[in-house]
Formats: sequence, C-alpha cells, structure tokens
Amino acid sequence: MNVLLLGSGGREHALAWKLAQSPLLGSLHAAPGNPGIANHATCHALDATDHAAVVAFCARQAIGLVVIGPEAPLVDGLADTLRAHDVPVFGPSRAAAALEGSKGFTKDLCARAGIPTAAYVRCTSRTEAAIALSGFSLPVVIKADGLAAGKGVVIASTFAEANDALAMMFDGGFGAAGAEVVIEAFLTGEEASLFALTDGTTTVAIGSAQDHKRVGEGDTGPNTGGMGAYSPARILTPELEARAMAEIILPTVQAMADAGTPYSGVLYAGLMLTPTGPQLIEYNARFGDPETQVLMPRIEGDLLPLLLATATGTLADAPHPRLSHDSALTVVLAADGYPGTPARGGAIAGLDAAALTGATVFHAGTALVNTGLPDAGLVANGGRVLAVTATGRTVTAARDKAYAAVDAIDFPTGFCRRDIGWREAAREAGSWSGAGPDAAQETA
Repeated sequence: MNVLLLGSGGREHALAWKLAQSPLLGSLHAAPGNPGIANHATCHALDATDHAAVVAFCARQAIGLVVIGPEAPLVDGLADTLRAHDVPVFGPSRAAAALEGSKGFTKDLCARAGIPTAAYVRCTSRTEAAIALSGFSLPVVIKADGLAAGKGVVIASTFAEANDALAMMFDGGFGAAGAEVVIEAFLTGEEASLFALTDGTTTVAIGSAQDHKRVGEGDTGPNTGGMGAYSPARILTPELEARAMAEIILPTVQAMADAGTPYSGVLYAGLMLTPTGPQLIEYNARFGDPETQVLMPRIEGDLLPLLLATATGTLADAPHPRLSHDSALTVVLAADGYPGTPARGGAIAGLDAAALTGATVFHAGTALVNTGLPDAGLVANGGRVLAVTATGRTVTAARDKAYAAVDAIDFPTGFCRRDIGWREAAREAGSWSGAGPDAAQETA
C-alpha cells in the first residue's frame, strides 16, 4: 500500500519512522516532510491547503491511505475533500475537528453530555469577558478559542494578569484564534494525556503520556508546544484510565455521532487528575507533539493496519493495539529564543554520535543548506528543532539514555530542559512528595 503522510514536524517524523517498518507498506510519501523524514519517505513540495493538488497527487501515486499529521489541515476540511474522492484518510472531518479547532465548542459539548470538565464561560468581546471574569476565583485560566500552536493558554494568578491576557488576545495576540476566548476555573491536580483510536463506532485506547509545556525547568515560564514527554504516564492508573474512557472519551465519541458528525481518527484527551477523578482539559484532534515521539516506540507490531482500519470504519475487526511495558522519554532541543522568535540557521552536528547511545533523534524543525555541496549541513529551521527519544525499563533509565544522546549533539544555538520526566523519576526513586507546580490546563 502506498501512503501519503502530511506534515513536517517531529510528530510526522515519528509516524514516518513507524510506518516505514510496516511489511504492508509499498511506498511512503511525505509532504512537505523534513530531512529526517526523508530517510524514510520521498518528500514532495505539496501544499496541504491546495485540496485539488492533494487529490491529484493521490491519484498519480495510487495512494491507499492519507495520514494527516497536524491540526490545521483537519480544521480546514482536507479529510472531507479526500473522502469525497474515495481516498481513505486517517483524520477527522472539519466538523469533528472542531473538538480541537474551538475550545468553546468542546466545552459546550461537555456541558450537554455531562462530561467532567472545569466550569467555564465563552466570551466574544473584551467587555463581556471582563464582566465574566468577576465570577471566577484565582488563579483563573484564559484560553484563546482557536488554534494557537500550543501557546494560547494563560494561567493568571491575579485579576490584573487575567485582564492583560484578555486584552492581548482580543487585540490580536493570537490572530483569529483569540477573537473568542474561554475563561475557565483552575483545576488542581496532575496532568496526563490519553490517546484513543476511533472510527466513530469502535474506540480503543492507544497509550498515555505526560508532557512538559512550560519552557523552563521545574515547569516554569511561558507555555510552548512541548519541551519533552514520557510514556506511559503511570499516574494515570488502569483504574483512572478506565474512568477516563467511560466518563470522557466514549461519551464524546457518542455525542459526536449523535450530532451527525462522527469522529474518525485519533482523539487526544488532555486530562487533569483531580481528587474527584479525571476531568477533561481539552481535546486535540491528532497525535500530540512531542507525545507521538514516545508513543511510536512503545507500539508493538504494525501501525499501518490500525490507521487503515480507523480510516475505513473496520477498527472492530483490527487487532487490539499492543504497547511495550518499557518506558519512552523524549527531550526537545529548541532554538534559542523559543517560544518567542527562534534563532534560525544554527548549525547542528553530532547526530551519528547520538545514535550510538541507542536513542532515536526525530527531526522537528530542521533544514539542509547548500545541499549537494561539500559543506552541506543540517541547520535549525524552527522553534522546536529535534526530539531525542530513548526507551528503558523505567522512565529514569530512558531519561538517562536520552540525555546521553542530547549531550552528544552539537547545537550551540539551541537549548533543552534538563528535567524531563522529573515527577515520574522522583516517584521511581521514592522521593515524590506530590509538591511542586501543577501542570494544570497548559495544553493548547
């Protein structure tokens, strides 16, 4: 089977790495891809916003499955266009992708279906939001309603900070994503992510993870798209996972089907594990980044049949996903300046040395310069540049291997957090007290 993978980040490199291992795969194509993805797939300069061009490409290359990595093409309705031309596609329709495309949409669905989530108010103007804000206690969570590249959340500890966040969003700080905002009550607990595959009827869990959204160690500083992650998130016990499936994910799938907009693809639930049980922070309508980089190494067997079964409505007949008992951990190397304006063009070397540690380096924001010349080299071409991933019997073992690989990489204009997996490592060492900053509502 020929497969087209859309996207260019670390998530897509991890998917390409896993798909390339499938014995069912004919040829793997990626658009636009990146230098790491090019080791597994043929990369093409194909614009995902040009639906006609994507459909024509699928016809020329006899594509049997399109895997849409990032959220923007889903919200743009590319999956609808492909299905209208009888091309199987892994990813939800435009209507179903509203679970990620509009936080207010998801909160309203939760209210209708009785899904546990934080109290909220949707606001379409700064005046309306200022009035609504007075009904909340501190700290309070301010979210841009639309897609904001993982940065559209402010946890305000004072009303002055909250009002500043509202002003920033309504004044265009996140573009159209901030034209509407959601004000939420702050949830106390620890965050975990749960991933499930669904074809709109059958739904199966496919693993958990915990990521680190804040740029600074100890979970400090502004939100980013994710500075690292580990899987599984053992804080999400089998009992809590079963509750999350029964109380959050399955009712969501049912509510979407009842509304005539069935959800097909991967459903990524950001959860807060509160003293009363799991509550939904928000949904993503695609695999997470950097969570995919720790999920893919743990999936045993062939990923391609699972994605195809999800796309074709036959998930009930597919083998149940199997996950390794080992842990996986990834450390993101980001360019200086991230999550603000990243320094592009910084040289990167040492990836071969990193591979000797047993880790896998997924490319997230890289480019090749002077291609074909003797001095051709890899450079940073984005905010998050590399995701260095390792596995081990414990999170501590995976962490140590990942950081050994990080230390082998020469990236002078980059940085990383040195404490990825710190909560779970402390639990493994028996030194976890439950104190420290919460990961509350940092997903975006």
